[in-house]
Formats: sequence, structure tokens, C-alpha cells
Amino acid sequence: MMLLKLPFYRGPWTWVSVVFVAAVSAAGFFVPAVGLLVPLLMLVALGTNFASRRSFCAGFCPNGRALASVFPRISRNKPLDKDFRSPLFRRILCGFMLFCAVNLLSRTGGSLELVGRVFWLMYLVSVGMSAVMAVAYKPRSWCAVCPMGTLQDTVRGS
Repeated sequence: MMLLKLPFYRGPWTWVSVVFVAAVSAAGFFVPAVGLLVPLLMLVALGTNFASRRSFCAGFCPNGRALASVFPRISRNKPLDKDFRSPLFRRILCGFMLFCAVNLLSRTGGSLELVGRVFWLMYLVSVGMSAVMAVAYKPRSWCAVCPMGTLQDTVRGS
């Protein structure tokens, strides 16, 4: 059961996602506290996952929605290599990004500004990687390897 109907996903709210992704990506450089929105998104993703598997990805994820609306015309629309979709690759990528986040967070000294900067940087890396994959493969190819989706699957036991 999906938490949101498909028209919400494809409707006018899509551009809110594009603006959100662009705003967080740009504003985090000047106002690092903007990065604190990222762990909030992560908590929402994990919370909605208990109601319905990957419902966050399908209906709420601003990155996936932005990719689906911005990249269809410039994407090569090639299928994603099966090695990228493998559970092993997805878990390695998720583990690596979590390792980097914990490593960087341990160096912040508890400063909310620095914590925001760490999460903003992780978000920026994800947005950059997803944009490259959207052009090289299909617009939402990042969604197949997204560390947050992998974490949701792991927590849910799928």
C-alpha cells in the first residue's frame, strides 16, 4: 500500500522538489544549518518505511522526484548495469557513505553548524552522483543504488 497516490508524485508538487534540492544544495554552502534538514529527511524515510516499503522513495523523496522531472530529456535512457543494482554493491556504497558521515560527524565537536555542514556535504555528493547517473543511465537510476533506500530495505528486512 502506497502512502501517496501517483498524481501527487507527478503533479505540481514535483517542482517543489526541484526547488528544494536546488535550495539545499546551494544554501548549505552559505548557511550550513540547512544541512540539518537532511537527517530530518532520513528520519522521515525510515519512519514511512514501516508503513509501506520504500513509500518515501516513491512519494516523498525530493531527489528522486527532481531527477524524474529534470533529466528525462537529457538522459541517455540506458539500463543500469546489473552490478550497480546488486545488493552487495548497494550495501558497500551505503556502508561507505555511513562510514564517511560518522567519521566527519566525530570531528564536529558537537557544533550544530559543523554537523549541518557534514550532512549538507553528504547531500551534495548524493545529488552530484545522482545527476551523473541520471544522464548516463535513466533519470532515476540513482534510486536503485541510493544509500537511503538500501538502509530502508535493510531496516525493514527486505
